[in-house]
Amino acid sequence: MKSALCFLLVMLLSLCPALAEAADDPVVVRVGDVTFTKARLQSEVDINVTVSELMEQEFVTDEERQARRDEAIQGCIQEGLIEMKLREAGKNDFTAEEEETLRATALSQYETIWQGIWEKAKQSNQGFTEEQVTDFLNEQGYSSEAIFEALKANERLHRAVELFCPDITLTADMVEKYYEAQFLLPDRERYEKDLDLYEQEILAGNNESFYTPEGYRAIKQVLLAYPGEIDKALRNENARVNIALQVVAEAASEVSEAALTGDSWDDVAGPRAEYDAAVNELTAAKQAYNEKRERLTLPLIRDTVEAINAEIDAGIDIDSVINKYSTDKNEQNLDKGGYPVHPDSKNWPPEFLEAAGKLEKPGDLSGPVLTDMGIHILYYAADIPAGPHELTDEERQLLNASALYYYQTQALEKLVADWTDEYEIETHPELLVD
Repeated sequence: MKSALCFLLVMLLSLCPALAEAADDPVVVRVGDVTFTKARLQSEVDINVTVSELMEQEFVTDEERQARRDEAIQGCIQEGLIEMKLREAGKNDFTAEEEETLRATALSQYETIWQGIWEKAKQSNQGFTEEQVTDFLNEQGYSSEAIFEALKANERLHRAVELFCPDITLTADMVEKYYEAQFLLPDRERYEKDLDLYEQEILAGNNESFYTPEGYRAIKQVLLAYPGEIDKALRNENARVNIALQVVAEAASEVSEAALTGDSWDDVAGPRAEYDAAVNELTAAKQAYNEKRERLTLPLIRDTVEAINAEIDAGIDIDSVINKYSTDKNEQNLDKGGYPVHPDSKNWPPEFLEAAGKLEKPGDLSGPVLTDMGIHILYYAADIPAGPHELTDEERQLLNASALYYYQTQALEKLVADWTDEYEIETHPELLVD
């Protein structure tokens, strides 16, 4: 149960706050009189490794773990040097009002984390209680106080940037290089040759990508429900399909069992023949179901289809037609321009993809397409531009601000490297465990 909570924790945390430090917690990094304890660094390394293993689906090597330890230690050294420099400049202290604001933010973030883990814990159906979630966070050292300290460290970084790196002139070329390196190239490398990953991470999650693979069309649909009498008329065909599905599953199990226990492939031949026969029966059952469904459905919806075609031919906007006839009022089908549909997509039934692919140009309308989802009339809204995402004016303003801060922090890192000779620095990486 605890490991499940760990999984939930690393998937939900949007930042890695400094952990609360016990009085007897040994110091791993000291810069002047600024110290960082084992609890802080050990947790940072462990969560970094866990997230990496979950994302990459493979174990982190000893060398990679050591690199993460080194990165954590170097991060603490930088944080300590910044605090020492801010002290000298008289910019390290926080007013009562500033601390109150940061504490309120920390409490809000902690409650968001707690609620997020609690919701996921309830969905896991493993019997978690609210007390267990709270106890788990306490065990891991996560508290509003710990997040408060992390927010203070982040504020010190902003102060150092403003104090020591104010005179950077941002050029269009610098912004473009920053955008390509930090946003465009990572998405292009991840999704250009992996359509399935793009659809899982971007389309299924309703997320944004800075790169779009080639071949997508925006498809809108008028989705009609099957007339009520269709289900009754297909009762026998539906029963045949369900029985065939069960027989296929049982036959597949028999094949697996024979493969595990048999002495040769000859022992699998009989079960495999039964499996092939079951698959053939399932295919025939589905075909009979689909043929009868189409034969019964098309006459019943003919008037509606003709009315839809007439309105489109008369120049009535497709969104008005969707609002009038369709059961699909999803914002993607209306306000966002249509569903992204690719010929190699696995998100749509084969009949849907085949019909979408036959549409020749934007503005074309398909005939009725019958799937288990309903009766689709597809509208070719537009081609979706492939390649880099075209930034809006608002996005470009945000990018400029982000790029400026990036180059300022780069300049700060160079200054920090020069500051290392000014203070006594002590590290004890051997205190961190595997």
